[in-house]
Amino acid sequence: MTGEHIWPAWLSKLLPKTRYRNERVDGEAKSTWTTTKLDQTANVVCKRCNETWMSELESHAKSLLADVIINGKRTTFGYDDLKFLAAYAFEKSVIANYQTLSILGEPISTRAQRERFRTSLELPPDIRIWVSSFQGHARYSGRSNPRYARTTADPPPFNDLDIYTHTYVVGHLVFQVLAYRFNSIFNRALKIELPKQAEVWSQACQQIWPIETETINWPAKYLGPRAIELFVDRWFGKIPVVLVRPPRVL
Repeated sequence: MTGEHIWPAWLSKLLPKTRYRNERVDGEAKSTWTTTKLDQTANVVCKRCNETWMSELESHAKSLLADVIINGKRTTFGYDDLKFLAAYAFEKSVIANYQTLSILGEPISTRAQRERFRTSLELPPDIRIWVSSFQGHARYSGRSNPRYARTTADPPPFNDLDIYTHTYVVGHLVFQVLAYRFNSIFNRALKIELPKQAEVWSQACQQIWPIETETINWPAKYLGPRAIELFVDRWFGKIPVVLVRPPRVL
């Protein structure tokens, strides 16, 4: 296993040399430290993947997103760009998920889904991904916030449902992934329809997976320090999910 950068290694080379404040929250515990560059890594990927297709993913991200992340450059993302953005967001969410497996015990995504993504960047069809923009107090900032919830009071099979979100902020760019998993293997064949975002968020946050429109203009509207906190936890509480029943076989 090798260390995969939570914040891209190429980004550290483009940012000015200064002192960066880091903060990690684990339950009630919080630790802070300073570094001269953004060099946090997670030992969750193999050396071969890190140096091949994941390296190619970061190379494409640098060419497409460097000015967006650092300077908030206004741009239009086309259909192929949206597919790439969704793939990039999903990769970051899988890494964040693996960092916190002590909570759920196993990943939200299945092994088959991860293998398809590794070989072809094919995304699971039943997740949702959004892109937004952020302007905080600091000129350069980032965050990686995985969140988990499990329903226990609802009737079966919803009392077996795990909900996972990952909000990833790098500079001015924001991704959020919403996914689910039934905890019991006996319910794994069941599918649910995840809710769409509330209208209040649509001014600032645009869905990129499943793709709904072939182009989007970025940024739409910036999230500030208070709004980003609400955004991170917006899927927790009572959210509507619908069980998608397979067609009956006669």
